[in-house]
Amino acid sequence: MSSTLSSSPSSPSSPIISSSCPSTFSMPMPASITPPGSPPSPTMSVDSINGLNALRLDSPLELDQLRKIKVMIVDDNSINLSILSRMLEKHFTDVIQRTVIMTSGVEALKRLATEEFDLILMDIDMPVLTGVQTTVAIRQNSSECPVLEHNQNVPIIAVTTSDGAEQRELYQQVGMSDCVSKPIVLSTLRSAIEGAMKARG
Repeated sequence: MSSTLSSSPSSPSSPIISSSCPSTFSMPMPASITPPGSPPSPTMSVDSINGLNALRLDSPLELDQLRKIKVMIVDDNSINLSILSRMLEKHFTDVIQRTVIMTSGVEALKRLATEEFDLILMDIDMPVLTGVQTTVAIRQNSSECPVLEHNQNVPIIAVTTSDGAEQRELYQQVGMSDCVSKPIVLSTLRSAIEGAMKARG
């Protein structure tokens, strides 16, 4: 069953999103680590769709034993969104039922207030709200920026070029499940998704 791709809705913001949830705000960061300051992510290669940069799997993964899931992709780069969503549609039909794409952290928070998701693939270097700030807002689930209770603990995987050891530690501190580097290696992405979903239970 192929995944169904959905873009963000053009309708006005949901009424349960408080008008005080701003389009620009500063989320608190762990005191010991500063957020990543790298430039915007470069466009991913179309080769990623066909798995031309994939590592060979020595043993089959166990995603086929998991229920099919609904995934949100958050990235401000429309080409990256297209490539990643097509990659999931082509290579992950065994585990993904539906894919929804969001072009900003603000859009993601609004959608998470009205619809349940099983997994989020989150770009880091986005304007307005970075992936780290968006993750903090999801985990805090404040009255100003509420999300559905189910989504507060949804697994979030960083998909980014900002993948140094210090940055990975930050992602873990704010509640991300894993980090997948760009350009994406299919086996690495599959392993990260499997691990995140097994941890969720």
